[in-house]
Amino acid sequence: MAGDVVGPYRIESLLGAGGMGRVYLAVDRSGDAVALKIVRRELARDEVFRRRFERETQIARRIVHPHVVPVLDAGEHEGVPYLAQRFIAGGSLQDRLREEGRLAIEVALRIASQVAAGLEALVTEGLVHRDVKPANVLLDPHGGAFITDFGLAKDSRGSVLTRPGQALGSPHYMAPEQIRGEQVSSASDIYSLGCVVYECVSGASPFARERGMQVMWAQLKETPDDPCEALNDPPPALSEAVLRALAKAPEDRPASATEYVRDLYAAAGLEPQTPQ
Repeated sequence: MAGDVVGPYRIESLLGAGGMGRVYLAVDRSGDAVALKIVRRELARDEVFRRRFERETQIARRIVHPHVVPVLDAGEHEGVPYLAQRFIAGGSLQDRLREEGRLAIEVALRIASQVAAGLEALVTEGLVHRDVKPANVLLDPHGGAFITDFGLAKDSRGSVLTRPGQALGSPHYMAPEQIRGEQVSSASDIYSLGCVVYECVSGASPFARERGMQVMWAQLKETPDDPCEALNDPPPALSEAVLRALAKAPEDRPASATEYVRDLYAAAGLEPQTPQ
């Protein structure tokens, strides 16, 4: 509730809620705003979940990059873990897509280039995000894009804390090998980034019409529609460039997220922007 105190933070308002908990706008003792992530009380009693949440904190603290949301603090309040992150004032890419439907190509590629830079920082640390989607891309009022939420990240230096049969990822953005339960790699995140770019350009994820298991089947077997079909006079090579990341086999995708974005800029006939 607004006014409640959790550790050194005073809650101001609710930003969002999901299956794992809630995220609040809060202020610290200096009056600075933070995004305070508090897990559901029933999950706090789950030892596997607690260990995964603690690992998310450790992973996020390892990454220092302009386009990765930094973790500022973590702790426990009345037996419930919490995580304080930098507050990004502009909402998520998912929010923006819901409002605008689709984005101008230049805007979509600028966001993609910044997310790609953040993903490359994860690769450097031996990490695979495994849940790249519009809801996990935060936008600030100045055009900055930031990747967040490392709850499903796979660390090549450690183990993955999951349960048999547990869904890992969001079906509309999951790579085929991820759906099959096979080894994931940075190529899996590139596939997910491709789904995000597809949605930015077309206004819908690649298999948005499908539901439930049909989404997973489509990711495994079907070819997405032309992402530029509804655009007026799109660059001729752009559709093919977008779809390169959605190749079913990891080895057929671009070698890196930044290479993918370079290809997109070239196909769009635009000058690449270097993320700040």
